[in-house]
Amino acid sequence: MPASNLMSMNSEQQGWIFSQFNGTTFQPNSMDVQHEPLYDEVVFAAAATITNLTQFFTAPAGKTLAQTNVTTAKRLDAPEAFAAMGIRFRVRESILLADLVAIMDGNTGFCLEFWIGQKEYNRAPLWFYNAGGGISGFSNISTDHALTNGRTGRPDGHVLAINIVIDNQASFFGQLVGTPVVLTSADNGGTGAALMMLLDGLHARGVQ
Repeated sequence: MPASNLMSMNSEQQGWIFSQFNGTTFQPNSMDVQHEPLYDEVVFAAAATITNLTQFFTAPAGKTLAQTNVTTAKRLDAPEAFAAMGIRFRVRESILLADLVAIMDGNTGFCLEFWIGQKEYNRAPLWFYNAGGGISGFSNISTDHALTNGRTGRPDGHVLAINIVIDNQASFFGQLVGTPVVLTSADNGGTGAALMMLLDGLHARGVQ
C-alpha cells in the first residue's frame, strides 16, 4: 500500500478515535488507545442477600484479573480515560433458574445504573444489558446446564447509541437498584452467585 494511503488511513482512524471521546480527553499522538473492556465482578455466597445499591467498580482489592481489571476504586489511574460503547451484565452461568428469575424479574429484581460523578448516565431493567458472551451449550447425559443473560454471541451484547466518556480522574461506578433478593442455599457449583458489569469500549492510556 502506498505510504500516502497508509498515512490517510492512520489520520482517519485518529479522527474516529478522537470523535469517540467527544473531543474532551483523547489527545492524538499522545495516548495509547485500545479496544478493551473495563469490568468488575461481585460474588455472593450461598443464601446471601443481593442488596439494593450493590455497587460495581468500588472494591477491586483482592480480586483476580478474571474478576476485575480496575485497580483503584471508582476511578481510572491518571492519565487514563474510557469511552464506553456498550454496557454488558454477566451472571455466572451456574446460577439457579429461580435466582436468575428473581434478580431479572420486574417485581422482585433490579435495574442497573451507571454513574459518573453525581450524574446517572444509563438506567434500565437488568435484563436489558445482554452479556453477549459466556458458556453456551446443551447436554442430555447429565443434569448440568448453563443459564446466561441473553444470547452468547458477541453481536448480541448491549450497545450504546451514544458513547459515555469516563474522563481522566472522573469518579464512576455501577449499581443495582431494586428489591433485595435472597439467594437459594447454593447454585450448581455449590456456592452462590457472581455478577459482573462490563463496559465495552476504547481505553485510552498514556504512551509511556
